[in-house]
Amino acid sequence: MEAPMSKTMLSVLLAVLLAGTPGLALEITSVAPTRATPATRVILTGGIFSPQTRIFLGEQLVAPTQVLPRELVFIVPPLPPGSYSLTVQDEIDTVVEPFNFEVLAAHPQIVAVEPSILDVCADETKRLVRVEGENFRPGTMLLLNSNAVNSRVLDAGSIEFRFPDLPAGVYGVEARNPDGTTSLPHSLWVNSVPEITGIERGEDFVNHYEVFIRGNNFFFNSILVVSEPDTFRGSGYRQITYYGNRSAPNLAQGTYSAQGESLQYNDCRTLLYMRYPNNFQDKELILQVFNPDGKKTEPYSVTLP
Repeated sequence: MEAPMSKTMLSVLLAVLLAGTPGLALEITSVAPTRATPATRVILTGGIFSPQTRIFLGEQLVAPTQVLPRELVFIVPPLPPGSYSLTVQDEIDTVVEPFNFEVLAAHPQIVAVEPSILDVCADETKRLVRVEGENFRPGTMLLLNSNAVNSRVLDAGSIEFRFPDLPAGVYGVEARNPDGTTSLPHSLWVNSVPEITGIERGEDFVNHYEVFIRGNNFFFNSILVVSEPDTFRGSGYRQITYYGNRSAPNLAQGTYSAQGESLQYNDCRTLLYMRYPNNFQDKELILQVFNPDGKKTEPYSVTLP
């Protein structure tokens, strides 16, 4: 009668048989994609995989996000661009022929531009623009409508630049990394719509007085339209148009204006209107500023002589 086989011998024999069984050896049959940027999801097929199976990109251990007998899923870690050997191993086996996996440079991304709207009249302090995003590098360059502008990289997620003196319109802001990868453009709007924020009475003279028009986005050749009660007709309103830095107003038919009334451009926030009233009784005046591009303020009502 034959002696029974020991448990140790059975374990050894089983391991030998399994190791020699076709289809049970650890292998990689496909990788998709084979080149990707960090944070990309990669699917690796082959097997047989288990919870003990480990993934290596070069010497970097990468934890799988999903493990199935014939499929592994992992996320590309933040590695420098380059080619890496992709291997898998478990407690007893390592893939003989590793795959070649290429880590690509991460593209820069812009998620926000602050402020996203600038006034054409904005001063230097308000022209400082901050670009928020991802994957910026020390040599990242900012483009404004495809033209490079001076900028400063603060960190991998933010860049600052001072918006140059450019006309109103919509501008595309892009970030370009040293490797040539470029973000999608993000819009920045330069606004030229004029605005009246207040009216101040200035110095009084014998037959006239100063009116300071405060606001924003006034131009050297802005136009002021003043509507006031028509005292000559006794009813209705008359309207007078004043051109910046020209003393002679453009009078509508049947209206009158004292000689000397004028509109003076002080700066993009202040217009000076020299007013010669028919009398110094208070009345309602409606002022509106028009820019050469056709943009205009809302009518502004004020009580003045």
